[in-house]
Amino acid sequence: MDKEKTYVPRFVWIVLILLGCIDLVRGFMHTVALEYAALNIAGLDLTTSTATEQLRLLGAFGISNWITGFAFILIGLKAKHISLYIMGLIPVAYGLSMIAIKMNMAGYAKTSANWGGMNMMIPYLVVCGITFLAGVIVIIVRNKKQVSG
Repeated sequence: MDKEKTYVPRFVWIVLILLGCIDLVRGFMHTVALEYAALNIAGLDLTTSTATEQLRLLGAFGISNWITGFAFILIGLKAKHISLYIMGLIPVAYGLSMIAIKMNMAGYAKTSANWGGMNMMIPYLVVCGITFLAGVIVIIVRNKKQVSG
């Protein structure tokens, strides 16, 4: 592969590795510490007849956290050249998914859960967006210097 075409600033893949570590913690909370997280972080009411479904859905999300956590770490270590693409994809995927979720929830009563995990997800997504933009800027500036220099 041509290094010039695959250059990604070091901070991009380092941030991706750190996000992977965060996703491993999220995976742990959504699976191993599932009941604790459901009650104390998400604030779900597990006294209802849908408690099992709520836990299953929260746990299923945790499975994807394990996968993304390990995938982000592997990409950051072994496939640095695609880390910028992943960093841009993360907020886009979350954004589109949140729109779809809100559209599908429109006909239902508002949630009584506090969804405490959102307090961590907003900064997570902001970090992704800023890292992506900063990475793109660094690449553009680097390429301009190489052309002119």
